[in-house]
Amino acid sequence: DGRWWMFYAGIGTDGVQRICLATALVDKPTEWERLGPVLELGGKDAFDERGATYPCLHRVGNKWHLYYSGRSRRTGPQHFSAYWGIGLAQSDDLRNWKKYSTQPVLQGDGIREYPRNQALVGLGNILSLPQADGRTLYRLHYTLLPGLRSKEWHVIEHKVGVVAHSFDGVKWTDRRIVLERRRDVTTEDIGIVGMQVWKTGTRYRATYTGLGTKYKTYALAEAVSADGLTWNRGASQDNVSLVRQPGTWEKGMIGYPCVLSEGNYLRMFYNGTGGGATGIGMAVARMLD
Repeated sequence: DGRWWMFYAGIGTDGVQRICLATALVDKPTEWERLGPVLELGGKDAFDERGATYPCLHRVGNKWHLYYSGRSRRTGPQHFSAYWGIGLAQSDDLRNWKKYSTQPVLQGDGIREYPRNQALVGLGNILSLPQADGRTLYRLHYTLLPGLRSKEWHVIEHKVGVVAHSFDGVKWTDRRIVLERRRDVTTEDIGIVGMQVWKTGTRYRATYTGLGTKYKTYALAEAVSADGLTWNRGASQDNVSLVRQPGTWEKGMIGYPCVLSEGNYLRMFYNGTGGGATGIGMAVARMLD
């Protein structure tokens, strides 16, 4: 209807994260009408009892699918074990949402390299991949959290880019790592978070959040791929494209991108200091092949 629809995580005075909605006219992307939370949190002992964050919206069939990361009371071997499930809500009109189930549709298991992992969050996007038989395969990019409890930063904050595939947006299979941290590259030697992927005329491109010792925080980097599964980031930290700016609202970090393709341009929304404590920013760039 000529508006942006932004689903984001708002943190209230109670310290709880909730999925909220705001809208804005297309030609006024800095003037938003906030419509408040769209989902109730889960009940006692639910995977989303203590919060819901990192929304990812995609059209699947004739419904809108809203995927979100739940926070619970659960403890486990991973430092972020409270985040053990990605939930799904569905809607016909983007305003009225119903949870598909009280249980998550995706958990942190199923990755060969980390068989005991139980923690994950979203932070990625979904691609629609047309198949030869007429069906659509959906590829979800999300973030594995294998980091363990430790006094070492690189152990606690170990984060990995992974994907899963589905034909119905509910049952997810073929889970695999597509982007691991690089211990010899100081802009992402701690972790990789939240891939946002788009397809050009000849290849796939992505932006993602790298966590490293160079900036001691997050910065946005880029990668390219022929098939969307095997990625080339270059041999060094030259792929970093957006870093924090001293003395500004984004002095603490830049991360968690959400990228939209608009003809020959890309529009990216992203978080500033404190994972969004100082607000959400926007940047644009010309599309590359």
